[in-house]
Amino acid sequence: PQPPDVLPNALTATSANLTWSCPLEKNYTVISYSVNVTLDKPNSVNADCIHGQNRSYYFTVPAYQRYLYISLVPFTSYSFVVLVYTTEGEGALSMPRLFTTLQAPPTSPLNFSASVLSYSSLLVSWSPPTCSNGKILGYTVTYTPSRGI
Repeated sequence: PQPPDVLPNALTATSANLTWSCPLEKNYTVISYSVNVTLDKPNSVNADCIHGQNRSYYFTVPAYQRYLYISLVPFTSYSFVVLVYTTEGEGALSMPRLFTTLQAPPTSPLNFSASVLSYSSLLVSWSPPTCSNGKILGYTVTYTPSRGI
């Protein structure tokens, strides 16, 4: 059989809807689909945020199902392929389709510190968060003056 046509669609920062269709041919019956979702760029922005999570997902899906909804890591690139199994055997593998999950708020900045420079100024510093979950456009520093004793 011909390879399936695949279409990934990032729904949120942590989920995607993967759909596919198989060309209609009358000389075989589809038994199931094998779906593989893999981290596309191991060095992508949030690759370090995949602690304890799979870098590849493999699913076997029944013939009547043509979609898959999965949980992923924010702002991360993935590759998606589908293989069809028929009464005639294994079909052709689809072309890989790339998609990136949407952005989410970052984790907290690291190594926050504040040092008194004078009676009217502080030096405030921090390191970027471990998981940016997207493009960090800036930081907002707020303070609350304390009352003297």
